[in-house]
Amino acid sequence: MATVKSIRSYLITAVLSAITLISFLAALHGYRSSMFAAEAMFDQQLVDTASLIATIHRENTRLETFSTAPANDSHIAFQIWRNENTLLYHSANSPLQAVVPFKKGFYDENFNGYRWRVLVAQASNDAPWVVVAERADVRFLLADNIVIESVLATAISLPITALLVWIIIGHGLSLLRRLAHDLEKKQVDDLSVLSLENPPKELKTVIDAVNALLERLELSVARERRLSADVAHELRTPIAALKLHIHNLSNDLPSTNPVLVQLQHETLGLEHLIEQMLLLYRISPEHYQARMIPLDLSELARQVIADEYNAFQDKRQSIEFIGNTCIINGDTFTLITLLKNLLSNARKHTPEQGHIQVLVDQFDGTVSLSVIDSGPGMDKAEQERVFERFYQIGGERKDINVKGSGLGLSIVKLIVDFYQAKIYFKNSIFTTGLAVVIVFPRLTQQRSLVSCKH
Repeated sequence: MATVKSIRSYLITAVLSAITLISFLAALHGYRSSMFAAEAMFDQQLVDTASLIATIHRENTRLETFSTAPANDSHIAFQIWRNENTLLYHSANSPLQAVVPFKKGFYDENFNGYRWRVLVAQASNDAPWVVVAERADVRFLLADNIVIESVLATAISLPITALLVWIIIGHGLSLLRRLAHDLEKKQVDDLSVLSLENPPKELKTVIDAVNALLERLELSVARERRLSADVAHELRTPIAALKLHIHNLSNDLPSTNPVLVQLQHETLGLEHLIEQMLLLYRISPEHYQARMIPLDLSELARQVIADEYNAFQDKRQSIEFIGNTCIINGDTFTLITLLKNLLSNARKHTPEQGHIQVLVDQFDGTVSLSVIDSGPGMDKAEQERVFERFYQIGGERKDINVKGSGLGLSIVKLIVDFYQAKIYFKNSIFTTGLAVVIVFPRLTQQRSLVSCKH
C-alpha cells in the first residue's frame, strides 16, 4: 500500500475523484438520455412538418411555392409523389428521384453531400406520398447544444465543489493540526497529558492513546531517576569501602605486588565506569536542563587542562594549548564534560612521553575544537563504530593502563549532537596519532557561536 504523505491531500484527492467520476457518469447518462429525447423531439418535428405539407397539398394542389423553396442550403428537403413513379413537387435541394423506399417510417440516407434523417408518410392509401428530410449534422448540432447546456452546469460546478471540499476538509483537520502543534511545543522533559477541548470522537481516541503513552513514559522516567539515585548511592558506597580495604592492604604488601596493582586498577576502572554511566544518563536530553550562557571556549579548555595536568604528568606526556578567545553560547557542565572526555581519550591512547595538542580556532564564522595526540591512531572501520556505547578501540586491551569504559566518545557524541555540531577524525600533525575535530555551527544555523577574537 502506498504511503500517505498528507491526510488532507489524500482526502481531497479521493473526494474530488469520487465526485468527478460520479459527475462524469451522471453527465454521460444525462447526455445519452438527452440525445434520445432530442432525437425523439426532432423526429416528431419531421412528423409535424410532413403533416403540414400534406395539409397544404390538399388545400392547394398547385403548390407553386414548394417548387422554389426552400433554398439549396436549407436543412429541410421534401418531395410529394403521386405514386412511386410520378413526382408532383419537391424542394429545390431535393433530388428528382426517390431517396428512400416508399414505405412508411424513418430512414437515414445520403444525398447532396450530407447525411439526412428521412421520413416517409402517407395519410391514406390513395393519398400522395410525402417525403420529408432533415440534415443529420444540423439536428446533431442542435441536440449537442441542448445537451451541453445541461451538462455544462455540472462541469462548472466542479471547481466550486473542489474549493468547498478544500475548505471543509481543512476545517475538519484543524484540530489535528492543533494537536500536532501542541506536541511540537512540548519540551523534552514535558510529559504532561494533552488537553483538547471537545475533540471529535475519532481524534479523542488518538489523544487518549497519546496521553496513555505519556503517562507510561512519565512513570518510566520516574523509575529511571530513582534507579539513578539508587545506583549512585548503592554503588559508590561499596566502592569507597573497597578502596579503603585496598589502601589498608597496601600497608601490608609491597606496592609492586601484582595482585595489589591489579586490584587498584580494577577498582579505579569500576569507579570510572560507574561515573561514566551516571554521567551519560545525566546529560541525556530528556534529563538534563542546560543553562546557556556566553563562555570563552579557550579559557574553558585551559581550565580543564590545568585540572587534568597531573594525569598527563604521571605518564610524562607533554600537552600544549593553542587558541584565542572564542566566545560561544554554551553550557558550562556539558562543555567541561566534553573536554574532559576528549582529553581522557587522548591521554589513554597516547604512550608515555607522547604529545597532545589542544587547538581552538575559528574559520568562516565557525568555531572548531581539536584534540590531537601522537598515539597509534584509529582505523577507518573503527571510526564508524567508535561512538557506540561500550565499544573499545581494538577490543578488550590487555594493557590495564589503557583500559576504559567504552563510554567516553559516546558521551562526546551526545554533547556534540546537543550543540548541533559536527565531529570528525583526521590525521594527526605528529608522526602517528589521531586528531578529533569538533566544529560548532554558524550563528545563523544554531545559537552556539557568538564571537571570536584574535
